[in-house]
Formats: sequence, structure tokens, C-alpha cells
Amino acid sequence: MNLAEERKYAADQMALVAQAGIPYGPSYRNGYAYLMPGGWLAQGSAPPPGVRIPFDVVVLAAQEYQDLQGPYEVIRVPLDDGPMPDPATRSRIRSTAREIARRVRTGKRVLVTCWQGRNRSGVLAGLALVELGLHPQRAINRIRRYRNGLTNDHFRAMVEGKL
Repeated sequence: MNLAEERKYAADQMALVAQAGIPYGPSYRNGYAYLMPGGWLAQGSAPPPGVRIPFDVVVLAAQEYQDLQGPYEVIRVPLDDGPMPDPATRSRIRSTAREIARRVRTGKRVLVTCWQGRNRSGVLAGLALVELGLHPQRAINRIRRYRNGLTNDHFRAMVEGKL
């Protein structure tokens, strides 16, 4: 499929999504954005305690916020949004991203969070999108567009496959 065909296909898919009322794209009022059609994968800031959100799985990536209770499964992967992650942390990030993609493939709605919903959640969501078949640059562009994310050079390099 050439670029023009791919763009037309994407536009057609988005039209079908819109007609069906399926969430996709920014939902800033809720603190998260859907990263793929169908509402299967979203990225955002950590939900406040007691707020019900429409997800089966919530991934907590902010090392300063790991306390979430609710009627959903919680995956905890505390990350620091600063220095280059060491090899063990990079391995844990990649493993968690594969797990996120696995959950999406099995029909689970997954919200990937960190404190601001930009970088730590961005690397996990970006790698999950790549695992689900999206080209790395498209995953980065999507996260930047919807969440102004992946401004951390180290995390962006991980999604690009350079780190």
C-alpha cells in the first residue's frame, strides 16, 4: 500500500469510527486520549481516586503515584521521567509494553497513565502501538499530537528503536 492509499484507508477507517460513535483521539475533558480506534488503548494522566473510568486495565507509570483502587486490573511499573533508563528499566518498559499490547489484542480496554500523561505513559503506549503494528514514527506522532508527549529524548529513542 503506498502512502496515498494508506492515507485514504486511514481516513475511511476514521469515518467508520466516527459514524459508529467509537471514541478515538483527544478526550482532554477526561484527562486521557484514545490512541487507536475502538477505545482499546488510551494514554493520559493518572485518574483521581474515586473516579470511574471506562477501562479494564490501568497502567500506572508514575513512580510518585502507584496507589489506585478500582474495579479494574492495575499494572504498576513505576518509572522516573528524567535520566536515561538503565538496561534493567528499559527491559521492564519493553516487557510492560508487550503486555499492554497483549491485553489490547485480547479485547481489554487499557489506559496507560503517568502523572501528566506525557512521557512515561508515552513510552509505554508508544512501544505498545509499535507492538500492535504501527510504525514507530507514526506512534510518536500520534502521542505528540494527542498528549504533547514523548518530549523525553530517552523515551522517544526507545520508541524509535534507537535505545
